Amino acid sequence: MEFPQAANGKPTVLLFWPSWCPYSRALQPHLQSLWQDYQGVGVNVWTVNIDESGDPVAALKQRNITLPLLLEGNKVADQYGVRRTGTVKVIDGSNSVVYSTGESAASPAEIARQVRMALNALLGSRALALPGDPSGATAPTALAEQVRQPEPIPQSEWEPWIDRYLATLKPGEWVSDIALKGAVPNGKHAITVAREIWSARYGHEETLGQAPYRSYRVNGHWVVLASGTSGATAKLGEGFVAVIEVDTGRVARGARRPY
Repeated sequence: MEFPQAANGKPTVLLFWPSWCPYSRALQPHLQSLWQDYQGVGVNVWTVNIDESGDPVAALKQRNITLPLLLEGNKVADQYGVRRTGTVKVIDGSNSVVYSTGESAASPAEIARQVRMALNALLGSRALALPGDPSGATAPTALAEQVRQPEPIPQSEWEPWIDRYLATLKPGEWVSDIALKGAVPNGKHAITVAREIWSARYGHEETLGQAPYRSYRVNGHWVVLASGTSGATAKLGEGFVAVIEVDTGRVARGARRPY
């Protein structure tokens, strides 16, 4: 089994794990439950074995985990910029990352809840109710209540602000604790990179709450903007901002405003 070819364009949850990682072990029962719920609506859930020093097949059997297993997954981990064990990513049908766990590990139950919300956003009318929802509301309704999407601010208002913002960049400025992302060929890819950065820094839910996102290519950089608010009270640059070099994926900025 090779990823992403084997995903067949379906939403996919990936857990990057070795048998010796206790956090990964704690995550697996939650993802097992998630897989049992979502496989019927066309979602893949795979465990991707990385940095292994033991027997992952025996480990899953001992834990009564029947999730599909991808062995020798370091190549896949490199493909998605995985830097720690116990990382979970949700990939959409276009092979873009729509959710990733951050550097600060949340509880396994919270990770599972966030993954379900990310999947529901992809599934639309096929989304499933979230466990423990006392209202019994369908997942799309519950998601809408938890993550309200602001109305986009017109491009004609953003463009002058972008020019002023880029003028504040210092020569050679970049964020040293974010690894190079590689070439960023289009605006959709730039948005995916920015969302990964923001999710790692501020959490997935807050990042979703910053939507809608826009990307602009200016002088060898992608500028990705999140509006942060909506309506007549919206302030330009109030939301998250990322500046990413087109050729290298080096991140010059990836923070809230003010930076």
